[in-house]
Amino acid sequence: MKLIFLTAPAYGHINPMLGIAKLLVEDGHEVIFYNTKEFSKKIKDIGAEFYPPPSFIKDVDFRVLSSAMKMAELSLDGTEAVIPYLEIAIRKEKPDCIIHDSFSLWGKIVAAKNKIPAISLVPSMAINIPVITFFARYLVRDYILMVKEPYRMKNIFDRFNSLYKKNGLAEIPFLFDIFSNKEDLNIVFTSSYLQPARRTFDKSFRFIGPVIYDRKEGSFSYKRSSKKPLIYISLGTIFNDKTSFYEKMIGIFGNKQYDVFMSIGKNLNIKALGKIPDNIKIKDHLPQIEVLKKADLFISHGGMNSVNESMYFGVPMIFYPQIQEQRINSRRIEQLEAGIYYKEKAVDTKRFVEIVDQVLKNKKYKKNAKKIGESLKKAGGAKKAKKLICDYLNS
Repeated sequence: MKLIFLTAPAYGHINPMLGIAKLLVEDGHEVIFYNTKEFSKKIKDIGAEFYPPPSFIKDVDFRVLSSAMKMAELSLDGTEAVIPYLEIAIRKEKPDCIIHDSFSLWGKIVAAKNKIPAISLVPSMAINIPVITFFARYLVRDYILMVKEPYRMKNIFDRFNSLYKKNGLAEIPFLFDIFSNKEDLNIVFTSSYLQPARRTFDKSFRFIGPVIYDRKEGSFSYKRSSKKPLIYISLGTIFNDKTSFYEKMIGIFGNKQYDVFMSIGKNLNIKALGKIPDNIKIKDHLPQIEVLKKADLFISHGGMNSVNESMYFGVPMIFYPQIQEQRINSRRIEQLEAGIYYKEKAVDTKRFVEIVDQVLKNKKYKKNAKKIGESLKKAGGAKKAKKLICDYLNS
């Protein structure tokens, strides 16, 4: 079969997709990715074909995604720009299926317009009205913005409806679908246990856990020479330009009884952080999975990949989230007592040290992280996703 993968150009979206695509390639299927050049090597390394978008489509700075309305506008902008280009590609390739992530409105529309079977891959926790209602207190800023800017909200609604109508699609879903792009098969990268409000989702949602595989991101050399806890700190690959946060972490952990590894991304210069204490190692990138195999605590932004991978290896977490999805993830792990959500914008040294000690010393956090990890491992991962895709297309 020929399968086309469409996803937002972000590591948290494309990494799990690649793990599934790799297995499909190994089974002899032809796999094509349309994405930005940043991911071309990763895509080609698994044996898939790579095609970039046309030159007029600029790279996206996802750091602008400060609200749900901004996310919706970015989705609409991208969809309006790429659909004409995708239409040409689809007619040329004649795929048997389009597999898109839950952010890719362009994937859903182009598949429906061309009557091609489509599958949605959900790199976050699945969302619906009950989930949003349940976590409403963490989305207050979005609700306030919608009330303050009703004309902007109306414009989003009108553009969403217009996109479906212009592409000859009479069945227009509720606007909320712009954040989920639901299909007849929706594969979610978490477990039923970790998913909030699991029973409110229909049978089209299948929870397969994280896609853990060797991403060939390098080795991690660390030998524990004492009983000092290993703490891993990362704010992910997008909202990671937080100099004051890293400086605070250096101040808290420097020359203390911890071994600390900190990944700060490519948006900051390590030299800007000044003199680094000997017990802290800072890199622009670390092989996260390899680090988590040895870590005792993960201080994280709460992105879904990071949550899944940390829980998979039974590592409790402290959260410093930046956006809506991360707040929901953080609260969910806190509910299951596998971590603590630090809710203040400014990091208070005394309070943060207390939280670190609490998570490291209270065994319930490690125990519950392992419990979630077991649920993720039993969910099936990439092999389960591959089987669901093949069974769906062969039915």
